[in-house]
Amino acid sequence: MKKLFTLLLLAITATGFAQTDIALQSIDKPDYIKDGTDGTTSFELQFTIKNNGAALTATDTIYYSWGILNGERTTVVVNADPRLFITGSPVPTGGSFQSPVFNVGINGIVGTSAPINLAVLAYVFNRSISAEDADSTDNLIINPYVWEKQYGASVADLTYNENISAHPNPANDVLNVNLLFAAGKDIQVELFDLSGKIASKKENTTVVSPTYHKLDVSGLEKGIYILKVTNGDAVSTSKVSITH
Repeated sequence: MKKLFTLLLLAITATGFAQTDIALQSIDKPDYIKDGTDGTTSFELQFTIKNNGAALTATDTIYYSWGILNGERTTVVVNADPRLFITGSPVPTGGSFQSPVFNVGINGIVGTSAPINLAVLAYVFNRSISAEDADSTDNLIINPYVWEKQYGASVADLTYNENISAHPNPANDVLNVNLLFAAGKDIQVELFDLSGKIASKKENTTVVSPTYHKLDVSGLEKGIYILKVTNGDAVSTSKVSITH
């Protein structure tokens, strides 16, 4: 009897766990991602989910989140807050359904056409205290896109370090600073010597676009300097060389 009770308990537990099993099938929108003209980026987001578990009701809640990775999938460029939506109609086992169309806004631009990856994550939320799924290996989908520029020239060949590229390095008269992503309009680019003293002031910087800045370094002594870029909440530093 004890053995039978244990087997029944295991069967009930397995059945309960198997009730939630959805998979991301496709990202249907956006068709493209492009910078806006006011320092922001917006697009429509929609995705298709397949139900591999027990039938969903019209009032089940889906937890979803999305983010943007760089072309190599090594850095998170944008990380959106999680959201919820209601299925709205029953979904049988084996059936598929589309999410609503979400209007997504990003406080930032890429400025130069660049390959990126859009990632979407989804779980059924209200079958337990936290989001859970019988097979979480298929709850994430990543699609490649080219984030299209609104400003500046294409610099697809640049190598970005922490989403920043400084070139030429060593520099002679001008140091070009490109950002893969500009969080808003207020970007601060500073150059310090190794003692921590500021070497290039704001009036020596030309803002070509929110993601493209030119520093006049013709009056600086040759040597090693620290480039500091403040981009929203993110601060990045790197070493650059000046030669004449």
